[in-house]
Amino acid sequence: MVERGLLPPGTVLHGQGARNQRQSARRRYSGLRRRFGSIHRIGAHVQGLDACNGWTFWQFELPSGALVPIDVLRQRLRAELV
Repeated sequence: MVERGLLPPGTVLHGQGARNQRQSARRRYSGLRRRFGSIHRIGAHVQGLDACNGWTFWQFELPSGALVPIDVLRQRLRAELV
């Protein structure tokens, strides 16, 4: 996604956790600031869980202000490969 310009470094990702607690992280080319790991590992960490589906947990903001799961970007890339 980074290489294709769909999720550039510096993009703020938002997560919706348990008990409606919101988390955010800034996407860096080499990982997330202060904490490094996969989208799944960091999603689990910020929620205090053992596991997390990072594709559906993390969201990015559209110009309209709507939050969209990053899984939408993954689906777009997969469609291009077919």
